[in-house]
Amino acid sequence: MAVASTLPGQLTAVTALLALSVAITVSAAPATANRSRCYKHLFTFGDSLIDTGNFIVHSSTDSGPVLELPYGETFFGRPSGRWSDGRLVVDFIVEKLGFPYWPAYLQAAAGKSPAEEFRYGANFAVVAATALSQDFFMKKNLSVDQFPPILPYSLDVQIGWFKKVLAVLASTDQERKEVMESSLFLVGEIGANDYNHPFSRNKTLEWVRPLVPQVISSIALSIKALIELGAKTMFVPGIFPLGCTPQYLALFPGDDRDPATGCLWWLNDLILLHNHMLEARLEELRRDHPSVSITYVDSYDNALGLVTAPTQNGFDKETVLEACYPVLSTGPSGMPCPEPSRYVSFDGLHMTEAAYRIMARGMLDGPFAVPPIMSTCNHGC
Repeated sequence: MAVASTLPGQLTAVTALLALSVAITVSAAPATANRSRCYKHLFTFGDSLIDTGNFIVHSSTDSGPVLELPYGETFFGRPSGRWSDGRLVVDFIVEKLGFPYWPAYLQAAAGKSPAEEFRYGANFAVVAATALSQDFFMKKNLSVDQFPPILPYSLDVQIGWFKKVLAVLASTDQERKEVMESSLFLVGEIGANDYNHPFSRNKTLEWVRPLVPQVISSIALSIKALIELGAKTMFVPGIFPLGCTPQYLALFPGDDRDPATGCLWWLNDLILLHNHMLEARLEELRRDHPSVSITYVDSYDNALGLVTAPTQNGFDKETVLEACYPVLSTGPSGMPCPEPSRYVSFDGLHMTEAAYRIMARGMLDGPFAVPPIMSTCNHGC
């Protein structure tokens, strides 16, 4: 997601961020030793919904409040580079597969033994990442430096990082084949920032809507690149309902809302267009590559269910469209809530650990991925 909720401030030294990220990595408790024999590696691409530390290492801009409590308070007990109070969807997937908590790509690449760091895979997701390139937005005359910045960490850049990791893990064609066939690839969540950035620069819906086919084409090209490298199992999430996020509800207070949900209907319609086009493109890819498993993950309905049935999922009905810790471009706009687990949204754009846990379950065990991740793993065994 875009860094629309980061806090302007002094530039944090990269060396200090590296030291903090390494400390976080070392202190994180390993997951269960009952390691999956189906997937030997997990590789993930995306934005802040699954970034576990790349942004704080590589960004040349202020990292904002993510390096301060209450970020990370629920699980890690300290800021971990994750835009939530605790674990993200990717963390729950790592746990379920039985892997240790591996570091983000840029943390691992800075280590003394990258091959060992990448033993179980790597997370290439970066806060504010887009499916389209930074150059694309520059050609559209969008300022890449305006807050929130459009960073050069688009999906194709992340695929380039993966190719470097693959070269570290495998030196022969046979080794590369074995790595690719034994790996699970999570391509996304990605694309939301391609729309967030223009909206933050006062572009209209009519300006943004034509971007959708181009965003989908970019995602498809990255999937094809992974297939050409030998990937056999991929899960591709759609975008969750941005029109239900407290940040957008505050940004467009006078706009009509869906009476059933209280969400911005026009923004959710845009996201549904994206998701439907993504599903259609994935179906084309399946027909073209019948030996590759490509599963669409319905993040939209997964997250919308938290809004429409909050109490059934453990959330408070009164605050389902509010943030536990509201953060705007000017900084925090309130005190942290005492119980993040009662909220869906943590800071207005990113979710709480409690929400991510439920969303991860929908991917791992269904019903929002068909087949779900764990059924493909068991079948592979």
